[in-house]
Amino acid sequence: MSGVTDAGSTGLLLAGPAVARTFACALLGRLAYGVLPLCFLFTVRDAAGSLALAATASALLGIATLAMPVHARLLDRLGQRRVLPVVAGCWSALLVTGAVLARGDHPPATWLVLAPLIGLSSPVLGPSMRAQWREIAPEGPQRRRAYALDSVGEESLYLVGPIVAGAVLALGPAWVGLLVAAALVWCGVLGLALSPYRPPVGVVGAPSAPSGSPGARAPSGAAAIGGLVASLALFGAGSAAAFVGIAALADRAGRPGLAGLIEAAVAIGAVAGGLVWARHGRSHPAGRVLALLLVVLALAQALVALVAGPLAAAVVLGLGGLTTSPVFVVAYAAVDERVAPARRTEMSTWVNVGVNGGSALGTAVAGLAAGGGAALPFALAAALSAGAAGVAAAWGRMSPWPSTSPTTPQPTSS
Repeated sequence: MSGVTDAGSTGLLLAGPAVARTFACALLGRLAYGVLPLCFLFTVRDAAGSLALAATASALLGIATLAMPVHARLLDRLGQRRVLPVVAGCWSALLVTGAVLARGDHPPATWLVLAPLIGLSSPVLGPSMRAQWREIAPEGPQRRRAYALDSVGEESLYLVGPIVAGAVLALGPAWVGLLVAAALVWCGVLGLALSPYRPPVGVVGAPSAPSGSPGARAPSGAAAIGGLVASLALFGAGSAAAFVGIAALADRAGRPGLAGLIEAAVAIGAVAGGLVWARHGRSHPAGRVLALLLVVLALAQALVALVAGPLAAAVVLGLGGLTTSPVFVVAYAAVDERVAPARRTEMSTWVNVGVNGGSALGTAVAGLAAGGGAALPFALAAALSAGAAGVAAAWGRMSPWPSTSPTTPQPTSS
């Protein structure tokens, strides 16, 4: 069903039937992923007495979330109302198990097994909400505005999540945060499951474009977005390298707390960029726009490699952060343009997989570079972001900008 016929403003976008309620619930559910990392890390550290083990378990949890496309394919085929409650039930049970285990003495291997299971069972609330945005807002300016609003909400969680986690850690044992995350995720699941917007399900594959149409020879599905995912992997690696550089810069200044303030400046920039893009973003070929955004980001990161002060770094990186939300908006819109509706939830998760996978690699490489000074991680970040811009431009040339979005037969009802 279509909830918005004229989305000329964010207010009109949220004025559709149950739109504000659904989005608010989805954001509450996604807040669980902002609360969990710190709380899980300290839960394992407190229970096992080893920060190294806690870091390893946290890494396993993060790596396992790369299984998102599998969950998304189930959502495309079976529907959110069938899949999300089951997955959330498994995830909540594992978090409760972790909270129980934290109050006893168990072998370290217990946490190394539990962590990837939690990661594998994480409900994909972000892609699920974006699937509903596709039903709420028609393709075009309204859809881009919806994605921008979604990105702004997600970036805001990067500020709120650690604050909530910090409050939990300050007021009680870390394992309470696992229970908080389990409760929060059900807010999102119930909001999405009870929403009147039902993405198409039950259609497998995408039909070929009609003979002679502009997209008849263009790749579709995974082949159409391979270059996009590669570009975003480099973008994720560059962003992660910059965050390592922020930590190194604060450590070199003898004030580790500055890292949090600089990261907050980046997040504020991302939120502001999303708001601006929601109002003024225009439809242009995705490869060209991505390349431009990534070049701006690379320039900001390169400039920080040359400046010495944390304050200057916060200002420059905050300005560079203006590009972050638009990068995601353009990427999600590009997936919609190139993938059949029945596979868009699945294929859009590859945007996140690319960024998350690149982020893990960028963190590891930048950690080695940080030994040579705070400037090296930022130089590495700039090089990776510039590489991402080059890949995006090449992908844009090889993947024609569709004049019409893919279509599918009428799906079966969920």
